[in-house]
Amino acid sequence: MVSVINARDLAWFVTRQIVGSLGYDDCVIYFFRDQGKCLNQVAAIGVKNSGNDEIRNPLTIQIGVGVTGQVALTKKTMLVLDLRLHRNYVRDIEQVLSELCVPIMFGDRLYGVLDSESKLVGGFDQEDREIFETVSRLIASKLALIEQTELNNEYATELEQKVAVRTRELKIANEKLEWLVSVDSLTGIFNRRRLDETLEIEVERSSRYGESLSIILFDIDHFKTVNDTWGHQVGDEVIAGVARIAKELTRKSDVVGRWGGEEFLIIAPQTKLAGAEAFAEKLRGALEDVRFPSGIGITASFGIARLQYNEPVTLLLNRADQALYRAKRLGRNHIETGAEFGYSCKEE
Repeated sequence: MVSVINARDLAWFVTRQIVGSLGYDDCVIYFFRDQGKCLNQVAAIGVKNSGNDEIRNPLTIQIGVGVTGQVALTKKTMLVLDLRLHRNYVRDIEQVLSELCVPIMFGDRLYGVLDSESKLVGGFDQEDREIFETVSRLIASKLALIEQTELNNEYATELEQKVAVRTRELKIANEKLEWLVSVDSLTGIFNRRRLDETLEIEVERSSRYGESLSIILFDIDHFKTVNDTWGHQVGDEVIAGVARIAKELTRKSDVVGRWGGEEFLIIAPQTKLAGAEAFAEKLRGALEDVRFPSGIGITASFGIARLQYNEPVTLLLNRADQALYRAKRLGRNHIETGAEFGYSCKEE
C-alpha cells in the first residue's frame, strides 16, 4: 500500500489482496461523495464483478439505503449472517445470503465503505470482522495520506502560480520603474542619468573594439525668449516637439536624450565624424522648417565630437560642449565640430 499514490489504485489494490491473498470470495469498496450524499462503487472483485480493473456497471448508493448505506449513515460495522431476515437489504440480480460491511474511517472522517458478500448463510464471523476492520483502518490511513499529499501538491501548485504571477508583476514593476528613472517625463526620451550610463558603456565598447563613436550636443536657440514671450506651456510644447523630431530622425542604433533644459544629446555608435555632421545637418534643417501648433518656429545649434584614442568621457563631452558654444557665437542655427587632439579609435 505504501507505493500506491491515488485513491482509485488503492481501492483496486485492496480488493485484489482481499480476494487473491486473503482468500475471500468477494470485496467491494465504495467511496463517499459528500456533494451527493452517496456512495460510489470504485472497485469490486467477486460475486457481482469478475473483472480486476474496472466495473461494468458501478453502483451508486444513497446514504441510509441498504446495508452499505446504513453503515455509511451510522459509521458502524454491520455483520449480517442472513440477509433474508434483514429488512434494509436491497436485493440484487445475484443472490447473496450474508454480508460484512465496515466503514472506512479516519478519525471522524468517513472516506467510504469496505464490503464483502457471501452466497452462504453465516459466511462471515467475528474473526472476519476483525480482519476487515484492520484493513479498513489501513485504507483510511492511506487515504488520509493521499488526500494530504494531494492538498499539499495543490497548495504547492497554487503557490507556484502565485509566485509566477508575482514574479511577472515584479518584473513589470521593475521595468516600469527602470523606465521611469531612465526617461524624461516631458519628452519621453532618455534623461541625463540614462545618457551618462549609456555614454560610459559606448565609450568603453568603442575603445575596446576600436570602433568609431560620435556625439552630437545641440540646444534650441533663444529658448528663453520663447518662454518669456509665449509662456512655459508653449516652451514645453517646443521641447517635446524637438525631442520627437530628433527621435524620428535617429537610427535604431543611436541614443537620443534630454541633456538638460533645452539641451539634447545624441550618441551615435559606429559613426565617423562625416556621418555625424551629415545627420546634424539633416536634423538642423528639419528643426528650422517645422512650425509648432502655437505657430512659432525655432532653430538649433550643434556641437559634434568624435571619440579620440584613450579619451575619457568628460573630455569627449567637453569638446562637444565647446563646439556648441562656438556655433552659438557664430550666429546660431549652425554646426561646429570639436577640435581633435590625437588619433581616433579607428583610423579613417
